[in-house]
Amino acid sequence: MATIEAGKVRNVGIVGHGGVGKTTLVERILHNAGITGRLGTVEEGNTVCDYLEEEIERKHSIAMSLAHLNWKEGRIHLIDHPGYMDFLGELASSAPLIDGMVIVVDATSGVQIGMDNSWKYAERFNVPRAFFVNKLDREHTDFDATVALLQEAYGRHCVPLVAPIGEGTDLTGVINIVSGDLETMPENALALRESLVEAVAETNEELTEKYLETLELSPEDFSAGLQTGITTGKIIPILAGSVSLEFGINELLDMIAESFPSPLTRKITATEDNGTEVEVKADPDAPFLAQVFRSVVDPFVGHLTLFRVLSGTLKSDTDFYNVTTNSKERTGKLYLVNGKQQEQVDKVVPGDIAAMTKLKSTHFGDTIAAAGCNLNLPGIELPEAMVKLAILPKSRSDEDKIGEALNRLAEEDPTFSHYRDAATGDHLIRGMGDLQLDILLNRMQRKFKIEVETKTPKVAFRETIKSKVEMQGKHKKQSGGHGQYGDVHLRLSPNERGAGYEFVDSIVGGVVPRQYIPHVDKGAHDALVKGVISGHPVVDVVVELFFGSYHAVDSSEMAFKLAASKAIQKGVKDARPCLLEPIMEISVTVPEEFMGDINGDLSSRRGRINGMDAAGGRRQIIRALVPEAEILRYSTDLRSMSQGRGSYELKLDHYEEVPDHVSKEIVAAYEKSRTEED
Repeated sequence: MATIEAGKVRNVGIVGHGGVGKTTLVERILHNAGITGRLGTVEEGNTVCDYLEEEIERKHSIAMSLAHLNWKEGRIHLIDHPGYMDFLGELASSAPLIDGMVIVVDATSGVQIGMDNSWKYAERFNVPRAFFVNKLDREHTDFDATVALLQEAYGRHCVPLVAPIGEGTDLTGVINIVSGDLETMPENALALRESLVEAVAETNEELTEKYLETLELSPEDFSAGLQTGITTGKIIPILAGSVSLEFGINELLDMIAESFPSPLTRKITATEDNGTEVEVKADPDAPFLAQVFRSVVDPFVGHLTLFRVLSGTLKSDTDFYNVTTNSKERTGKLYLVNGKQQEQVDKVVPGDIAAMTKLKSTHFGDTIAAAGCNLNLPGIELPEAMVKLAILPKSRSDEDKIGEALNRLAEEDPTFSHYRDAATGDHLIRGMGDLQLDILLNRMQRKFKIEVETKTPKVAFRETIKSKVEMQGKHKKQSGGHGQYGDVHLRLSPNERGAGYEFVDSIVGGVVPRQYIPHVDKGAHDALVKGVISGHPVVDVVVELFFGSYHAVDSSEMAFKLAASKAIQKGVKDARPCLLEPIMEISVTVPEEFMGDINGDLSSRRGRINGMDAAGGRRQIIRALVPEAEILRYSTDLRSMSQGRGSYELKLDHYEEVPDHVSKEIVAAYEKSRTEED
């Protein structure tokens, strides 16, 4: 591939809700640019970007995919993102590193949650963005109505640069209202151009004054103001078209090449070893600096590490440095990527999104740089995974292999994780949604031949006490030779909520020798961890050892440990024990028409509504406190209630007492299980 000036490189995320035509848009672009000889379709499973087995089977994207092409003497990198909530981590991974974002809109559907998420990440990282209104060739579509919806949801500074010619099935093309001939421009396009001129005039005071004086702007002022407005986010372009009929695609590419910012204008902030923040200039002649945002296991070339060059130039077969892991690496071969195809290049420059193979110590989010560099880029923050499942291999022979297989899956998808829950003993997998977890487990079965069973995870309940008691625990046993003797008197009292376990030694006069007291502490603590009434840990308890007795020959460390355990078992039951449950703070974002259903559902789950906030675009954020036990499968339920348009965030808020009727069921189930075991 010919060398491209860094200033003419553009990298753009193609984003939006699922099913709006993002992958098809990229497919058309690549085909028209001569990158592919045959036009693929999602339905036939032969597109450039949807090449994974799971994507072909399900007919939608599940992972980001890279593509690139040359356009107008420059290079455009495209990142095709999945649009469904389960794969939001793909957008979160790339959003901090791209210089532009095209939000694809389905003209038949209007504003959708996938668009909201794209807008949110563009706002967070100040990414210039544009809308591409697709499917305007469908019946009953209305470009003006779609523009009105976008302006209502995202602001009046969202303005068209392109107008459709005709409507619905009568669509015959689009007209560029920026560069089109005003003499021949139809009335609807002239009206849109006037709105655009007004929007440009509002981008700064000087242009506003000029416009108010003459009610127009010179071509020079208009062009400069439009360019500045787009790159600063003061103007959000709306383009129109139909991917299937190839209307509007060239206009979109022209806008990307001409109006999205050069990577050399990017503001880069890094941190030195001492914590000092420094600004790095994006310059192809500066020391190399880049960040990793994806790892892919390719069946032919092996492990591919995807990265974005921020400054400097990286050549093939050269040494570089991983600042994050403090290790040396070597590039090997450098590639530009089109789906599963790699094109080898000699070097990459600022703005390039490229891949390397066979890196040993480089992972997601790492900063890679020229040797000797100590600058660390900010880490990439991923959305919190909400869905948990307990996992168990079907075969005992797979128990040793499952950990490594899950680690491999997590390397490719950093929103996925697995861990052993110390509170419940469950081996948990965690992800963004049921669909993501289902796909990853199917992949594990296909790639690693490991079959698993999943179930709803246990809730990490806690036990505590509400009153003070004194209890004796004595362990006495004679079995020939030395016996066993330990005798303790413990005082149990409630500790402050969240203060945990506390042991107090109040022994005087040596009634319990000093060498045995730590073992009383250990016996009490171990008994509390095992639980008493429900098998869950007893928390927030003060245990005071205030009296006891011993035998000069028969006493031992183990005897006092067992005595303390017996005292705890009896004492907790007499101290008005109760169960505590985790209460989660949940924020649910839904369109206004679903608010009643969501509020009612949360209340039925023992939830307490704390308030509601407007989220724009006729959507509301409902904030509530809900017991974790009631929302273990909330992802699926919310999707059903909101027709896939709802999303939520969740975090632990506090523990509080379980209602009596619920507590009785949990205790009864535990006692039944104990009886069955016996």
